[in-house]
Amino acid sequence: MPLTRISLRRGKPAAYRQALMDGVYAALRETFDVPDDDRFMMVDEYEAENFSFGRTYLGIKRSDDLVIIELVVSNTRT
Repeated sequence: MPLTRISLRRGKPAAYRQALMDGVYAALRETFDVPDDDRFMMVDEYEAENFSFGRTYLGIKRSDDLVIIELVVSNTRT
């Protein structure tokens, strides 16, 4: 049972947040062979003052559209 937390700035529409969850779930199913309906996800939205990140860390440019995806996964399947 992978646990997924998706963090982003507040203000994106519900369809955008749903698309993020759907995309992550599809990747989990493909990569970890997650069974159908094994879906445990949270979307956390933050005001700008509570969402801090390095805008150019390691030479990668990041905008206010940054999305952080955290996975808690243990490989217990054969």
